[in-house]
Amino acid sequence: MESAARIARELETKVVKATCPHDCPDACGMRVTVDVKSGRAVKVEGDPTHPVTRGYLCNKVNNYLDLVYNDNRVLFPHRRVGPKGPGGKLERITWDEALTEIASRLKSVVSEYGPEAVQPYNYSGTLGIVGFSGMGDRFFNKMGAARLAGTICTAAGRAASLSMTGLAHEANIEDIPKMEVVILWATNLVTTGIHAMPFLDEARANGAKIIAIDPRPTRTTAYADWHVQPRPGTDAALALGMLKIIVDRGLHDEAFLRSQTLGWERLVAERLPDYPLERVAAITGIPEADIEKLAMLYASTKKSFIRLNWGIQRHDNGGSMTRAIRCLPLFTGSMTTGGGLCVGTGNEMRGVDTQKLQRTDLLQGRTPRTINMIQIGRALEDDTLDPPIKALFVWNSDPANCVPDTKSARRGMSRADLFTVVHDTFFTDTCDYADIVLPADTTLERTDIVGAYGNFYWGLSQQAIEPLGESVDNSELFRRLAKHMGYEDPCFSQSNESIIRDLIDPAFNPLFEGVTYEQLESNGWARANLESPRRPGLNSGRWPTPSGKIEIYSEALASAGIDPLPAHHPEREGQESTEQRVRFPLQVISAATHHFIGASFQHVPRLQAMLSRQTFEVSESDAEARGIETGDLCRLWNDRGEVFGHALVVPGMLPGVLGAPKQLQGSKQRNGLNINALVSQDEADMGRGPVFYSTLAQLEKVSGT
Repeated sequence: MESAARIARELETKVVKATCPHDCPDACGMRVTVDVKSGRAVKVEGDPTHPVTRGYLCNKVNNYLDLVYNDNRVLFPHRRVGPKGPGGKLERITWDEALTEIASRLKSVVSEYGPEAVQPYNYSGTLGIVGFSGMGDRFFNKMGAARLAGTICTAAGRAASLSMTGLAHEANIEDIPKMEVVILWATNLVTTGIHAMPFLDEARANGAKIIAIDPRPTRTTAYADWHVQPRPGTDAALALGMLKIIVDRGLHDEAFLRSQTLGWERLVAERLPDYPLERVAAITGIPEADIEKLAMLYASTKKSFIRLNWGIQRHDNGGSMTRAIRCLPLFTGSMTTGGGLCVGTGNEMRGVDTQKLQRTDLLQGRTPRTINMIQIGRALEDDTLDPPIKALFVWNSDPANCVPDTKSARRGMSRADLFTVVHDTFFTDTCDYADIVLPADTTLERTDIVGAYGNFYWGLSQQAIEPLGESVDNSELFRRLAKHMGYEDPCFSQSNESIIRDLIDPAFNPLFEGVTYEQLESNGWARANLESPRRPGLNSGRWPTPSGKIEIYSEALASAGIDPLPAHHPEREGQESTEQRVRFPLQVISAATHHFIGASFQHVPRLQAMLSRQTFEVSESDAEARGIETGDLCRLWNDRGEVFGHALVVPGMLPGVLGAPKQLQGSKQRNGLNINALVSQDEADMGRGPVFYSTLAQLEKVSGT
């Protein structure tokens, strides 16, 4: 691969350091080579100095210029012409026309219905801290608009982890090479966190055993030394069964448990007896010998590391499963060796002062209502909601495709009395329902700071090129709109750089100790100060929980009516739902794809060609029972909806489990809907999270194909 330095010698160019802000744990450092004469970026490559990126990028970002210079981009403001929905038309307008109309309509809604009738809707289209949760929050705080519960990804596991550890002192993937046992639990790192793989390679070269725990065969399970396949939704039973074996054999670290945890004795006395080997095998479908082997292998060393990812939290019992798995390193004491468990570093790496970022003081004591983002369809269709949602403002998200029960969301967004604004880089399916569409930029066209959620590095993403067309970043959009609304607070004119400098605050977050804006500007990245004695957890001797210890037994959960001890709670809709499975015997796991990151990159033709159609991964036995072969067009349905795709018969797939790509663009599918049309708007057991994987359906071959 040609280096940026060689291109710079041959052309009149400059190299700008940026950071990938897309929804991936790695937050890669990027080097962007720009032709100074044309102002055009000519190369994007991984930063070889970044300790995690190591000079390479993933399949998606490796050709980032395909996304930036793309014929499908929104480059100018547009207004709807005619009815909402697929096939609707838009006409180009000026920014002044767009902002004037938006301000007028928002003021009218606020005047007639109150500010809570305005519903912001945003999530992780960018994970740059300023773009994700900055000027837009200030704008809607000033207005007093409704809140949005950001639950769609990590809510159940986050709530579970907060109840135990306060989400502090997560394990560091850079310590993986010195581990002897690594468990990749419910994570497909080859697809969703590729920069962890060199650390795993080093561990393997040093003699480590790598185990993948996943109901589905994946690229990562193929990489692992051993693939353990529990039935979906049964991971808590597996973890508790392992714990019982560990305790029964006297392999637990009682000194660590006594010094760092609360309630471990109750777990041992009150719960572990419920998980004898034979019962765990019956629940999980894993042979007894394999459960025992896994427990003994894990307990054979303190040098162990569990990488637990987000998929497990998308079950309706996801919180319970997370709490049970989190107990494993507590009982072995592996946290004392640099091992332990990592479910995500985001809580520490995005630990910034929300008063500075979001300016919560602008609420002036108001406490607006909160709508759960996974239930936006229900809220938009609710004719008893007081006040009704009369204005929907969407950025960093594509709710027409990403939410559960997308049919409901689309019906709600089709309302003629709903004023909808969408700010996006591409014409997404949500744009089909917008009254105004505004052009958004890409990471090469703005400055922001990104905190990784799979490692402990910050990256400063510096603007490399001028925004294409008339596109603007999220901050600039809300600066302009604030002026049209008459919001004169000085915070609405603050620059991105000024906000970032405010957020690098070691007094608020000790991991910022020693980090400066100038260091980030020069180097492109900075390592968090994991050694700070002020870091909550093992460093400080106090965990950010009510008791100051890791809470295996949680009084807070008990007071909320949630089981205070880890346990296996069968899914409401899953493998143990006997009556439902008579009609809908297949559990649908809609995992992340290898080629896209949610909605991002689906407008890049090269990547779209690699995943050009919806697929349904099915076991050999399930395919044979239905007369289905690879390539057959099939219908997958339940009482909530139906979707179409082509069968992919996968050897090793568990019977009763079906895999489907996450969040494909519905407008490219046979009936205009993706897999989320089958998903309930129900909430998980903790955190009000989604239940994407607690979805049962039936599959049949489409006749005549």
